[in-house]
Amino acid sequence: MRRWRGGRLLPLLLLVLALVGASCAPLRPAVAPAPAREGYAHPELLAETDWLAQHLEDPAIRIVDMRPRDQYQAGHIPGAVHLDGARLKDDANKLYVIPPDKFERLMSELGIGNDTTVVAYDADGGLWAARLWWVLDYYGHTRAKVLNGGWVKWTRENRPTTTAEPKVAPATFTARPNPAVICTLDEVKAAIDRPNAVIIDARSPAEYSGTDVRAKRGGHIPSAVNIDWRQNITEDLKVFKPAAELRQLYESKGITKDKEIITYCQTAVRAAHTFFTLRLIGYGQIRNYDGSWAEWGNREDTPIQR
Repeated sequence: MRRWRGGRLLPLLLLVLALVGASCAPLRPAVAPAPAREGYAHPELLAETDWLAQHLEDPAIRIVDMRPRDQYQAGHIPGAVHLDGARLKDDANKLYVIPPDKFERLMSELGIGNDTTVVAYDADGGLWAARLWWVLDYYGHTRAKVLNGGWVKWTRENRPTTTAEPKVAPATFTARPNPAVICTLDEVKAAIDRPNAVIIDARSPAEYSGTDVRAKRGGHIPSAVNIDWRQNITEDLKVFKPAAELRQLYESKGITKDKEIITYCQTAVRAAHTFFTLRLIGYGQIRNYDGSWAEWGNREDTPIQR
C-alpha cells in the first residue's frame, strides 16, 4: 500500500512544488526589441529623449530650440535657448553660411563654447537641428547632437516643458572652418557625371522635376539623384529610420561609401539633414553645396535637367 501511494503521489508532489516555485519566482522582463539606433556608425550624433531628460541640469550641455520664436515662447525643453535658423546664413549674402566672426559672436551669445555639448531640436524631424549641427561641424565643433524625434517625441512622452527663458553667460567660441564638408558651385559642376561622385538632390520630387519652381529656372542639377530628405525619418515620431533601412535606401540609388557625395536642396537646409543622415550611418566623403538651388537655379550659366 505504501509503495503504491508513493509511486502515485511522488510525481504529483513534484508537480505541485514546480507550480508553486514558478508562481513565486520573479517574472522575467520581456525581451525588449533592439533599439532603432543599433547599427548606426555614429550613434553619438543623436541624443535620445531619455538621455537628455537625465542631463537637463548638466552645465556642460546647451540645448538649442530651433523652432519659430512664438512656439518656443509657448513652451520648450527646460534650459533651452532659442535660435532662429535664418541666422545661420550670412545676413549680407543669404546664399552662404554665416561667416566665422559672426558665428563666433552668435555662439557666444547662446553660451556655447568650444567645450560645450550642443543638443539641437525642432519639430520637423531634425531639419533645422541638422542645419545647426552641420554649421557647427563646418566650424570645427564636434560636440553636437540632434535630438532624435525632437519636440514631437519629447512632448508625446509627456516630458517636462517650461516657458521660462534661461539666462546664459557669454562663452568663448573659436571657429575653425573645415573646407572638406562644404562645396562650391564650380566643384559641383566638376562632379557632374563623374563616375566616382554622386550628387544628391534632397528636395521634393516636384522640385526635382521642375514642376515646383522656386528660382528663375526649375529642374535639377544634371546627374543628380533625388532622395527627398523626409525619407530619412519616420512619419509618426519623426525619428531617424533604422540604420539598415537608411543604408538600403541610399545604396539602392548607387550612393555608396566609396564615392564622393555632394548634397543640395533649395537653401542647403534639407541638404544638411541628408548630410547628417549619411554621416550617422558611416559615410565619410560628404560635402554640402551651400548655395544650392537658390544659387544654381537663379544663374544662366549653370546646366539643368528636367
